[in-house]
Amino acid sequence: MVYVGTRALIRFLFWIFTELEVEGLEHVPQVGPVLLVSNHVNLMDPIVPIGVMKRRVSFMAKEEIFEWPIMGPWFKALDLVSVARGSIASRRAIQRAEELLARGWIVGVYPEGTRSRQPGMGPAHHGAALLAMRTGVPILPVAITGTHMVLQEGKFFPRRNPVSVRFGETFRVDKAAGKINRQTMEELTERIMRRIAALLPPEYRGVYAGKPALAQMQG
Repeated sequence: MVYVGTRALIRFLFWIFTELEVEGLEHVPQVGPVLLVSNHVNLMDPIVPIGVMKRRVSFMAKEEIFEWPIMGPWFKALDLVSVARGSIASRRAIQRAEELLARGWIVGVYPEGTRSRQPGMGPAHHGAALLAMRTGVPILPVAITGTHMVLQEGKFFPRRNPVSVRFGETFRVDKAAGKINRQTMEELTERIMRRIAALLPPEYRGVYAGKPALAQMQG
C-alpha cells in the first residue's frame, strides 16, 4: 500500500513539474530479478523509475537518509537498501540486495555512488558489477536526463522542465563460480557505464564519453 501510494504521488508530481518522455519500457523484463543501473545527477533520480515502471523497484541508498524526520520511516517502508560506510556494512548491503533479487525484485543501483550534481558522469564504484557477478541476474541500463533542472541546486521549489528516461536492452554475465577478482569487476563496471553512456546525450557522458559509448555493445 505504501509503495502503490508513493508511485501514485510521484506520477502526480511528474504531471505537475515535468514534461516526461519515456523510451524503451519494453526492455524491462516483466518477471524475475533485474539489476537496474543508472546515471545519477540529482536527488530526484531515484523516484523516476518508481514513477514510470509498472514493476516494483527497490534502491540502494546511503544510510543517512533513513534518519531524516518523516522521510526516513517512509524510505524504510519502501524497502530501500541502506548502504553504510565501511567494508562490513557494505557487505551487508550487498547481501540485502541479493535477498531482494532472490525474491524476483528489481534492485536499482547508482554505480557512481553519489549524485554528480552536473550532467557529466563521474567514475563508478564496483558494487553493481559485484552484484551482477554474484547473482547472474539481467542488467538493465537506464539513462535519466533533465532532473537537475527540475530540482535545481540551491532552489527550494521545483521548476517545470523536460525529463527523459531511456531504458536500454538488458544484458547479463555468468554467475561467478569462485572468487571474483578486482580486474574482472573493473572491466564489468566499465561495460555497465558504457551501456548507460550510450543512452545519454554527449554532455551527460562525462568520463565515459568517447567512441566506446557510441559503439554497439554486445550482450
